[in-house]
Amino acid sequence: MNKKTNFTKIVYAAAIVAASAFTLTSCHKDSSVGSTTITEADAAQVATDAVSPSTGGFVSQVSSSASLFSNATVTGGTVSSANNHLTTYSSTIPCGTEKDSTIAYASANTTVPSFTYSLTWKYTLACTVPSTLTLNFNGAGTYNGFIQSSSFTSTGGFVLGGLGSTATQFTFNSNYSRTGTTTSKIGNKNTFDHTLTITSSNIVYDKATKEIVSGSATISIKVTSTSGNSWNYGGTLTFLGNKMAKVVLNSGTTYNISWS
Repeated sequence: MNKKTNFTKIVYAAAIVAASAFTLTSCHKDSSVGSTTITEADAAQVATDAVSPSTGGFVSQVSSSASLFSNATVTGGTVSSANNHLTTYSSTIPCGTEKDSTIAYASANTTVPSFTYSLTWKYTLACTVPSTLTLNFNGAGTYNGFIQSSSFTSTGGFVLGGLGSTATQFTFNSNYSRTGTTTSKIGNKNTFDHTLTITSSNIVYDKATKEIVSGSATISIKVTSTSGNSWNYGGTLTFLGNKMAKVVLNSGTTYNISWS
């Protein structure tokens, strides 16, 4: 009888030890996952920095592609372009012939915020009525913002309308993509990978003010923590004019963007 009782106690004690070990392991795993969560606010800041010209974002890319062809005229199937963001030059683009250009530029300051960027453009003039210019690019860059810093590669393209000398505005169909690694400077100061896309069909750029005056775009953001967990966020980017824009994510939260 005593042997049976002792055996029962041993089995019961082993079960308690096993349950305790499972509980401790589970709690540790949950804590680890929670500490590496990349929040919607993190993703929204990635989007904000990918738009703002102070960190070399989408606004800068639109301005650069427009400045390649500022004061452009379309005559006999050619475009004479007069500014590649750093130096002035003139070139002629025959109909249907692909040309290329490399642009490297950086912010005027090296403090926060600051950025460096290089782009390789390929562009082709379609001598339709009205004429359009298709620009595709790839590049790489870094930025150091107030809330995040990042290094990334980028790809994308624009279809530029409004090339005629009498047109007061350029219009853009655009797709823009960034992939890179970002480090947050606040909160848990997480480091994470990101992939972001901005797609639009109605961006309007004023030739006189050299500013985006209206347009909207869809935004998709995937962020992946160092532990391998991923989160997907999305929303809408709207340009309001006067150097302002807003990002409204699918959660309904609005993030305002402004630049000088």
